[in-house]
Parts: sequence; structure tokens; C-alpha cells
Amino acid sequence: MSRLSAHDLVELVLDDGSFASWDEPIDLSQHSDAYRTTLEKAAERAGTDESVITGRGTVNGRAVAFVINEFGFLAGSIGQAAADRIVSAVR
Repeated sequence: MSRLSAHDLVELVLDDGSFASWDEPIDLSQHSDAYRTTLEKAAERAGTDESVITGRGTVNGRAVAFVINEFGFLAGSIGQAAADRIVSAVR
């Protein structure tokens, strides 16, 4: 059985065209060259720039907020940027 990606899950659950991301691009400038390369490769493989995707949409016309973990990005590990997204979504 294969895993659904976070984006696949969004498409499966949310009403068509209702997805609106709250996520800002991740600033990689503070990381070492080696770690930046690791993050860039992870983003390319996973199709997202972090292990957490947040946003809003609708399900059967009802407004919902969501926080989704993308296992394909470094096995879903939560670093500072992902944690910031979670905190922002909850606020």
C-alpha cells in the first residue's frame, strides 16, 4: 500500500478549487550549504518545501482549516520551519 502525499490528501478531502495555503516560502539562507542541499533535494522529492502544509478550504461547502504532515519530506520530521507553520495555523 502506498502513502498518499499531503497534496493528494488535500485533493481527496477538500472541495475542488477550495484549497488556499497559508504557507510562506521557507528561508534557507541561515542553513549551511550541505543542509540547504538536503532540504532542496527533499523538497524536490516531496513536491513541497517543508514537512507541514497548512491552509484552509471547504469540505461539502463547510469551511475547514488543516495542518497536514508530508512524510515524503525528510520522513515528516518537524524542524523550526514546520513548527512555525503549525503554531501559525493554530493561532
